[in-house]
Amino acid sequence: MSFKMLGLDHIQITAPLNSEEEVRHFFVTVLGCPEVEKPESMAHFKSLWFDIGTSIVHVGLDERYFAEKRGHPAFIVNSLDDLMARFDEFYIEYAEDENMPGARRLYTYAFFGHRMEFLEWVNKPDSVKGSLEN
Repeated sequence: MSFKMLGLDHIQITAPLNSEEEVRHFFVTVLGCPEVEKPESMAHFKSLWFDIGTSIVHVGLDERYFAEKRGHPAFIVNSLDDLMARFDEFYIEYAEDENMPGARRLYTYAFFGHRMEFLEWVNKPDSVKGSLEN
């Protein structure tokens, strides 16, 4: 078979309609992710896009928004300690979790109630590596 999955291009999460200021605050100010200009052909969609390093997060602004408590994005970071300091600086609540072998991680529900996971891999086990990581 010549078809092969190569990775994640983008993920879309939702936020309430007319919450652009709060969305930008979380992704640009708190997390330091640059906003990406959408292609002209997609400019009519009510969404904001952010560069998270290896992919793009699309935040769709939706009047039927609801917080996703179980399904969630998991972001890789280079320093969980620095992220926790950043969250503390902005009074963002989070909880550390030690259930993933080889990773330090935390969760926050600060982005409109969505569960958001952040991981710093210390020693990523082969069993959780993608095929292109081995």
